[in-house]
Amino acid sequence: MSHDQCPSTKGKRSPDPAKRKLPTSNNRPVWRSPEEYADSAEFRELLEREFPAGASELATESRRDFMKFMGAGLALAGAATIPGCRRPDHKIYSYSREVPERVVPGKPLWYTTSMPLPGGGAEGLMVETHEGRPTKIEGNPLHPINQGKTSAWSQASTLELYDPERPRRPVFGNPARGKLNATLDDFKAWATDHLAGHEEDGGERLAFVVSKKTSPTRDSVRDRLRERFPRAFWLAYEPTQSDAAIEGSTLAFGRPMRELPRLERANVVVTFDRGVLEREAMSLPASRGLARTRYVDGPTQPMSRVYAIESDFTAMGSMADHRLRLAPSQVGNAAAAIARELLGRMQSGTTRTLRDALTNLGEPRGGDGISREFVAGVVDDLLAEGNRGRSLLLAGPSQSASVHALVHAMNAALGNIGQTVSFLPMGQEEASSSVQAIRTLASRMQGGQIETLVTVDVNPVYDAPADLDFAELYARVPHTIAYSLSLTETYDAANRWQLNGTSYLECWGDTEAADGTIAPIQPMIAPLYAPAMSELELLAFFAGDADPDGHRIVREAWQRRLRLTGERFDQAWARALHDGVLAGSTPRAETPGVDFGAVARELVSAGLSPAPTSAALEVVFTTGHVHDGRFANNGWLQELPHGGTRVVWDNPLLVSPRTAKDLGLEPQGGAEDPYTRQQIPRARMGRLTVGGRTIEAPVWVMPGLADHVVQVMLGYGRTVGGTVAKDVGVNTYALRSSDRPSVARGATLTRVRGSYEIASTQNHWSLEGRDAIVRQIDKPAWDKHSAKPVQPKPDKIYGAIDAWGDDPQALNVAEKMGELAHTPANIGIYPNPMNRSRTEPDPDALEYDRAIKRDMPPPFAMGPQWGMTIDMATCTGCGVCTVACSAENNIPVVGKREVAKGRAMTWIRVDRYFTGDDLNNPDQMLHQPIACVHCENAPCEVVCPVNATVHGPEGTNDMVYNRCIGTRYCSNNCPYKVRRFNFFDYSQAKFNGGWVAEEETGLRPKNINFVPPRLREQVNEISKMRMNPDVTVRSRGVMEKCTYCIQRVNRARFEMKLKGADTIPDGFVQTACQQACPTGAITFGDILDKASKVSKEREMQRSYLLLGYLNVRPRTSHLIRVNNPNPRLREPVDPLDYGHADASGSTFVEPRKRDEDQGYAMSLRILAPGAHA
Repeated sequence: MSHDQCPSTKGKRSPDPAKRKLPTSNNRPVWRSPEEYADSAEFRELLEREFPAGASELATESRRDFMKFMGAGLALAGAATIPGCRRPDHKIYSYSREVPERVVPGKPLWYTTSMPLPGGGAEGLMVETHEGRPTKIEGNPLHPINQGKTSAWSQASTLELYDPERPRRPVFGNPARGKLNATLDDFKAWATDHLAGHEEDGGERLAFVVSKKTSPTRDSVRDRLRERFPRAFWLAYEPTQSDAAIEGSTLAFGRPMRELPRLERANVVVTFDRGVLEREAMSLPASRGLARTRYVDGPTQPMSRVYAIESDFTAMGSMADHRLRLAPSQVGNAAAAIARELLGRMQSGTTRTLRDALTNLGEPRGGDGISREFVAGVVDDLLAEGNRGRSLLLAGPSQSASVHALVHAMNAALGNIGQTVSFLPMGQEEASSSVQAIRTLASRMQGGQIETLVTVDVNPVYDAPADLDFAELYARVPHTIAYSLSLTETYDAANRWQLNGTSYLECWGDTEAADGTIAPIQPMIAPLYAPAMSELELLAFFAGDADPDGHRIVREAWQRRLRLTGERFDQAWARALHDGVLAGSTPRAETPGVDFGAVARELVSAGLSPAPTSAALEVVFTTGHVHDGRFANNGWLQELPHGGTRVVWDNPLLVSPRTAKDLGLEPQGGAEDPYTRQQIPRARMGRLTVGGRTIEAPVWVMPGLADHVVQVMLGYGRTVGGTVAKDVGVNTYALRSSDRPSVARGATLTRVRGSYEIASTQNHWSLEGRDAIVRQIDKPAWDKHSAKPVQPKPDKIYGAIDAWGDDPQALNVAEKMGELAHTPANIGIYPNPMNRSRTEPDPDALEYDRAIKRDMPPPFAMGPQWGMTIDMATCTGCGVCTVACSAENNIPVVGKREVAKGRAMTWIRVDRYFTGDDLNNPDQMLHQPIACVHCENAPCEVVCPVNATVHGPEGTNDMVYNRCIGTRYCSNNCPYKVRRFNFFDYSQAKFNGGWVAEEETGLRPKNINFVPPRLREQVNEISKMRMNPDVTVRSRGVMEKCTYCIQRVNRARFEMKLKGADTIPDGFVQTACQQACPTGAITFGDILDKASKVSKEREMQRSYLLLGYLNVRPRTSHLIRVNNPNPRLREPVDPLDYGHADASGSTFVEPRKRDEDQGYAMSLRILAPGAHA
């Protein structure tokens, strides 16, 4: 009998189309994209398909065309390619006759080093090496910046080391014969003769452009270089540097100062367009500090409150309890309004001059969008008892120098300096203005005053301000020498010498972190493309060192700094190399006083800014994962979704939904609309004009952006850079001028013909029809309900809880917010061998113990049972976990088109949700990392026909790759959508975001995957060196997923056996995502060990199992987010107040079907078994 023939559905008719009701969280609607918010037909189809269109199809051609393509390929391949079993052909070489004593084949060695960050600062790292081959980056636990954690940049840096497209040898530009391969000795001979001429005039016509970084040894080499060429032009260049921050500190303190925020000490945080949690030198300590103040494990525990006033939706904005979206110009006005209210209430004599200046400024002109109630609420918190000296205000790069100075003044007035923020003096080079310096250099180049220009790891031909026409000026210089690690436009345009550079993993050096800590850089491997000089060695050669050696240069610089010699220095040197930091090098932070008069004068001079309009937009220049473009050839970073848009491989112009509507750029929907016609959306094209310069770029809608603001991301549109970087995105540097490097005003954006394909993961892996996926609660409700102890009545067999029993406290707070509060208990009849451990046997179930002994071998239940918790209260959505997982588990890059089809291979994803009823101004942005949750009742295991996915004795859901035949039944049966299938041999080719998956005519497709493996260009042997030898590299037709880093678990087990230990101590083994997470949001361990952190977090009242009502019994649990709203600005919500409609935060009966379908009684979710939802 069909479903429609069921008597209970007699008279059933199809309901009329109606908008799908959005799921809720904390009584607010939750949605992932504008399409889901509008409930478009395309989004419904995507949900019903479960996977994006094209995810399972090889191409859009017919089977006849596909067979033609494959037939042509097989004809070219010959008979040798016909067998299905493709055996790799590899040559084997012996390691060496004299293997170093410390090298044990198969066992990694760890070394400390440090990585310089763009613009200054550093990360302290530990590098895993296998037989001298660096494979994985981890944070150095002894370095005060990292403390064992890392950023996405450092995690992905191994891809740069093993880039086969790196320059491999020096190239000499012969005026008569063109560019010729040369040797390093050739360069030294030419340079020695050439520099002798410059030495005569003191280097007046000689210029050096180097990357801005903080390195004591490079500073000493620079000083030696200036001694030889005292009149040479030296420029430390950082294209995205914010001069406003330097100028603002100079205004406030009388000298440029480096800001060191201490968020762990702050009860109240207010940010003014500042994304302090991402891509800054202090981002790791800031993320760690904020997480400490947002983590709660019980009632009445103190918690910080965060206010974000911003134009972009930053990571800090997603963590904020209150967020006010404003254009950058109006953010400064909001800072003035808060300062006026704050200082007016304080009535301090010290700040009288500044207070009077703020009063005289008056109100902003025009509609500024600044809520007066918001200003009063912020000031209330800043002045509340217990918050004086325990608050923190921060200004971002889009703000003017006057706003930065004003924020420093407010911190001083509140007593925060020396408590929640401190400072270090900047060096002369760090405090220099890159924009002003390169403008001066361009002027000298235009006047013919530069004869020889040396660029070292910079790319001004690509990223210099557009009004300077630097590329044209560069071509006029008679002798240009470019030194670079990777292919760049500047390297390609050098007319005399092109020198291959070295990675920080291949050379000696040192760094100074943002807090002043000095750390060594030591090579993990000899330069892959030797001979090559490091940056230090090249500059030392120019300074007069005929045979520079990086090791010697660093040691000599440290000897002068430490004033040590002989054995004492050798001991200090050895200790620094071992620990990764120079002991005692961290300076004491300063607490400078603020010149309130100078700040007042600057404010009066600057005045208030008018609000932007649709005819005069504000353009904000930002950076993303590829920063200023230097990481554009890194596939892991290109394929890491943007935190807000989830766009990969592109940099569309971002506007708010309202701005898009005003400008005619909004998606209209419907079958004929190119934006939503295809499951791979095509963005509308727009023409953006700023100061007479114009670009055409795709326009993408981003909820939460300020109105009349266009966000422009730098670093894309490279013309030279390698397979990954080339022709990806749009070069937006063409809009950026030297007088407005951060924010430009008076711009126009108009629609033009055409569309552009965008790969965005925001709708991928959506969990259809599921409520209570992402959960949150306000702190007053948390304090109220978490104070009530949980008293479960577990079933002796399965531990199931009778949620409908006579005990209302059988569920914790998080569980009451989900489906389990509305479903009957799930009582099992079979013994669960996973419910006891070696140290925690079931105390009161003798029949359970006997059943285990009778039906199961005792060791099956006596080992550790692995599990994980993910805390959504501390997750910032940075994506470091995704990159770390890719680096550890040999996850390939698949390219833009494959990601757009839903074929991204990353094992852990970060789902992003918006909350609220307003598409233009959502209340919040929430992040939820999801990987394989390792179900105990795994639905994937029961459908695999070849037993390729099996359950391990320690509770893990394991993959046996060589059994997998690629049916994909497991993926279809996974409710979490976390399994990844290798549609092609992604690990055997290099992809970028520009190639097209199919073409309309011709026998040979552009999709390189269709070419037989033996004819297709294989991944260079250099690229294979980055692979982790402990993890199998998967081939085409194999399913894969998160393994809880089982290779690390096995390694820990072996080490414990060698030590004679019976168990693995808690924390001894960490998964890659856990080890890298800056906030410590991920915890892994034995869930049956009551003393383990993961076990304690699973017992917290914030813990719930995602889709737990399906009774799949996931081993990964999530911790709900707790918000701390200001009651003056928003009344706290109690999602467990069942007296209100939908107060549970979940909807279980679908009103449309209930009202229009008489045969519909209740949704299947009510009938589903409950199990720790």
